[in-house]
Amino acid sequence: AGGAARAGPTGVRRELAAALGGLSARHRDVVLLVAWAGLDYEEAAEALGVPVGTIRSRLHRARSRLREALGGTDPTAFREADAHA
Repeated sequence: AGGAARAGPTGVRRELAAALGGLSARHRDVVLLVAWAGLDYEEAAEALGVPVGTIRSRLHRARSRLREALGGTDPTAFREADAHA
């Protein structure tokens, strides 16, 4: 999966969707609320009914799993790369 950066936007979306699909629902929910919906940790914690510390730990684990699934690419870098294109 190391070719994600060269796969173009469609390939990146497909790989990211597959990586997100590999997460447990509780980890995926945190990633979607924080990274895509733009909620801060406190808002995500309130939305999911869990402590802020739980949000932090789930997000850390989810990002690690996404990096592994994407061949070491940090999923948060995609948005930055798009912004500089």
